[in-house]
Formats: sequence, C-alpha cells, structure tokens
Amino acid sequence: MVLKILIFPLLALFLSSGCSSDDGRPADDGPQGGSGGGSPQPEYADVSVVSFNIRVDNSAQDGANRWSERRAAAVNMLQREKPIVMGLQEAQAHQITWLARSCTDYAWYGLGRDTGTPPPETDAYAREETMAIFWREAEAELLDKGTFWLSETPGEVSKLPSADYRRTCTWGLFRLRATGTRFYFFNTHLATETIPRGEQIGILIANMKRINDKRLPAFLTGDFNAETDEAAFAPLLAYLSDARAAATLSDNRTTWNDYGQAAGSRKYDHVFFLSGRCVARQFRVLTDDYGAPYISDHYPVKALFGLQK
Repeated sequence: MVLKILIFPLLALFLSSGCSSDDGRPADDGPQGGSGGGSPQPEYADVSVVSFNIRVDNSAQDGANRWSERRAAAVNMLQREKPIVMGLQEAQAHQITWLARSCTDYAWYGLGRDTGTPPPETDAYAREETMAIFWREAEAELLDKGTFWLSETPGEVSKLPSADYRRTCTWGLFRLRATGTRFYFFNTHLATETIPRGEQIGILIANMKRINDKRLPAFLTGDFNAETDEAAFAPLLAYLSDARAAATLSDNRTTWNDYGQAAGSRKYDHVFFLSGRCVARQFRVLTDDYGAPYISDHYPVKALFGLQK
C-alpha cells in the first residue's frame, strides 16, 4: 500500500511509488533500485512541477489580499520551491511581467484566452487571462509549444456554448538538459459549471492524445474547479493518474481557500501524469508562509516525479 502522510521533511528519502503502466494507469509497486541479483533497475531523474492559480488582480473585491499585497509572496514561492515547470491559471499580463522580471532564471509561454496573442510586457493592469507555463531554463529546454481552446474548434479563439468563459490549455514539449529525457507539460483551467466541465475534459483528453501521439511522459496541471470524485473525471482518470493519489508521500489538504473563508474540502487544484517511465514520489499543498497571509485564493500544489533516464 502507498503510505499517505501529511508532513514532509525537507530532506526526505523517498520510497519508490507505483509506476504507470503502458496505458498510463498506476501499476503494482515494485523495487526501483538495487541489484538483488536480477536485471538492472532503471535510473530516474527528478522533475518537480507546480500548479498555481495566481488569482486575477481584483483590488476592489480582494481588499487586503489584492495582488499588490501578494505579488512578493508569489515570487518568494517560486524562488523557494524552484519547480522545473510551473502552470499558472488566471494570470494577467502585468502579473506575468512581475514574475518574469523577478525570476529571471525562468522563461515562459502562453497566449491570451480571448485574443489568442501573447500577453504584452506591462506594468499596467491587463484584464485578459493566460494559462502561462514557466520553466527553469537551466534545467529544461523548450522544444515545441502551443495552445488550444476547450471548445468545438480547438484551433480557434472560441468557447463551448455551455461554458462561462473561453477556456484554454497551454502545452510545451521539454527536454531535460541533464539527461535528454523529453516530456510534455499541459496546463489548463476548467469551467465552474458541471456540464461544460465534462465536455472540456473530453476535448482536453482528445487533444492531449493528438499532440502526444508517441506517448511520451506527460504532466497535466490546472484548476479544475472540482474534486476528482466527480463523475466528469472518470475519462480523465482512465487516461492519466492522479499524483495526489499515486505519490508515496502525499497531502490531502484543501486547495481552494477563498482567503480563509472556504468551508469544507475544496481540492480543486490537481497534477496528473502519464507514462510507464514515470514515478510519482511526492504531492504537497503549499501552505507555507511566503510573506503574505494568503498567496492567492488557491494554495499552489507541487508534485515531484522520477522520470526514467
């Protein structure tokens, strides 16, 4: 059985977790190292990813939790956690600009969901949201990239008739500089309503399979506005594994906090993964003190994986 714990030592020796099988589902646990007289065991390279709904800049509604009071904490989180790749949701151009200027060891990519164009570098308030991807350039090289819309016409700026807003998925194909291992990273933000959310999941899966037709290791991050026990997640969980459920060290805390006002369990932020060459080692909800009472109305989540070299 995979051991679930809620406290993570900073320097933990991680036990190997179940590795995905060829269809992307968790396989039975097995030894990942040592000779034991059998065939050589594979070696793994660490890959850390973060999903972070940064929360739009809404000063009138957020008061003391407005972006100007949280932005330094957002930088502190990124500099302290040092993920190789991070997916942002609700990111506006001036927020992306702030992070990019403050964390120069990261590059980023994304297209605005309403215009389909790259967000400008700006200090001024910008309304449009982008599902941006940030990556640490010293550790990962971007090989390919793209954006598709969660609609009946994914290649065009569009939305489902049933959806509240235009919703996108940003993706990148990366190569680890240390090992040459390639992987895909997808980042999205789904609707708040159940019916379009189910439709969007179907579109998401179809396009992930189309883009990653060689079934390379892949990660999916995002604010899904629902927990994984919702019926709409069944097709997604048939294709990908949930890092929260699969990781050897895991964390069952809520992620949507509404600046301390949310009641009950609201685990809306997720990391999923695909590959028979991937081990989920750790999943953690980032509730640390980064310099503000709340870094956002969502806590970021971080997952650590081993990718077979």
